[in-house]
Amino acid sequence: MAVPTMELVRRTQANWLEYLEFFAPNKSKSIPAKWQPPEADVLKINTDGSIIPGQSFSGWGVAARDSEGDVVAAHAGRQEHIHDAFGAEVCAMSAAVTIAAELGAIRVVFETDSQLLVEALDLRKVDSSPYATAIEDIKFQLKMWFSKQSVSYCKREANSVAHELAKIGHMCLPNDCMGWNSIVPPQVAVCVTGDMPGHC
Repeated sequence: MAVPTMELVRRTQANWLEYLEFFAPNKSKSIPAKWQPPEADVLKINTDGSIIPGQSFSGWGVAARDSEGDVVAAHAGRQEHIHDAFGAEVCAMSAAVTIAAELGAIRVVFETDSQLLVEALDLRKVDSSPYATAIEDIKFQLKMWFSKQSVSYCKREANSVAHELAKIGHMCLPNDCMGWNSIVPPQVAVCVTGDMPGHC
């Protein structure tokens, strides 16, 4: 079955951005990116989607943390019928917005390591990808549920907690998820401690 032109363009863009980030020459020995705490009255929610080539589903991870860096809520899930990285990122963000609303958060910063997703969620633009309906729904929820919100890009090193949760998501039952409060799985706890700005 032929791949629609817009989907092919989207996949090419996603692959190119990931290639540039992974293979870009290291201009200087800079300090690795760390997760940055939000303001005192803001909840920061990191998201990540994960796919394994050849599988027809994605894993996703969502980590909500406060200004002290403490985990307020963490979720990992699996979404069926997702075949590409961008779709996995969209699923993760959709879950993140729902989780933030369920937590009763009013001021939220969402972070993702997908530059393409950040651009797609620009409220001033209209997305034309195969995930346009889901993206427009996320935009609507962002405007409806939060008094202040933003979606920003972060480097992969600063998104390790959500990334680890997304790997756990692959082990969930189809279209299901797992959740934790302050006590998270050991491999996630290591990332929580390791990505704080003061930790070397």
